[in-house]
Amino acid sequence: MIPAGAHWIRMPRFVGDAVMMHQAAAPLIAAGLPLVAWGPAATVELFDGAEGYVGAVADPPKKMGLLEAARLLRTHRPASLLALSKSLRAPAAAFLARVPRRVGCGDGGGSLLLTASLKYWGRDDHSLDRYRDIVRQGYPELGPPAFMPFRPRAASVEAVAAARRDQGLDGQPYLAFAIGAAAGAKRLGLDLLVDQARRALAAGFRIVVLGGPGDDVIWAGRLKEQVPEVLDLTARLPWSQSAAWLAGARAVLANDSGLAHLAAACGVPVVAVFGPTIPRHTAPRGQVVTVLRKEGLACLECQHWHCPLPDHPCMTQVSPEAIWAALEAHLATPVPEVP
Repeated sequence: MIPAGAHWIRMPRFVGDAVMMHQAAAPLIAAGLPLVAWGPAATVELFDGAEGYVGAVADPPKKMGLLEAARLLRTHRPASLLALSKSLRAPAAAFLARVPRRVGCGDGGGSLLLTASLKYWGRDDHSLDRYRDIVRQGYPELGPPAFMPFRPRAASVEAVAAARRDQGLDGQPYLAFAIGAAAGAKRLGLDLLVDQARRALAAGFRIVVLGGPGDDVIWAGRLKEQVPEVLDLTARLPWSQSAAWLAGARAVLANDSGLAHLAAACGVPVVAVFGPTIPRHTAPRGQVVTVLRKEGLACLECQHWHCPLPDHPCMTQVSPEAIWAALEAHLATPVPEVP
């Protein structure tokens, strides 16, 4: 049951962006305002029942039209809509539904549909900082953002606890390798993953591999061929259970991905390797995050989905010693406690 008077957040398809939007909404959560996640089914599953959320509304399989979206909002009568995605459909639907407070990106005419907005494009800072500025503009009565660890719903935490017992991981420390990548050019080199897995096993840690379907499964299979001890969970979990696995890890090794953002939001130490993408725009934000790159390459931050170079140097030539040193530093340092 979705309560009237809740504050809706329009979530995008990409979970990394959705997690940053969740982080930007920290002032609403801290103030105890009831939140509803609205968006693609796979994405809002992550937030359904999570701390701070009173509900989730999934889009139908067929693309929702503007009038249908407006009817949905009129039915549930939200107190506000936070539409940080760059699409104008949700702001237009909220305008037609007469949602009293409409907050979001003012680009492309969005400011005409919203009661409070700032432009997103044209800035050279981090996406999360842009989202936070928009939230500050739309909810000036709320306090500044503070780190609040993401916690999925209890049922997902319990399911992962049972799976850890079944796999002999109950009470045993493990590292999570988040190998997912929407773009192949962002994927960490296989030799580096194998090297880090062997180092972790020698140090007494188990390895849990997380990712989505398709190429992630192939990459994880190749890793398991060389390091049979890894627990391959690619393409097996909804986002909420991936969050529970990440939250229980001692540290996470990742590339630029939704899983990296989710791990950082959970408060887990993250070592993220970047190459074709831009850390100052999209590096994961959390309590303890280290970003590594193969510095000195002219092709860094190319933004290509597929690398035109045969050896893909930015994601294969990062020093394995530097990666392990960053992981060891996180493993030796207690994660800051969250009040």
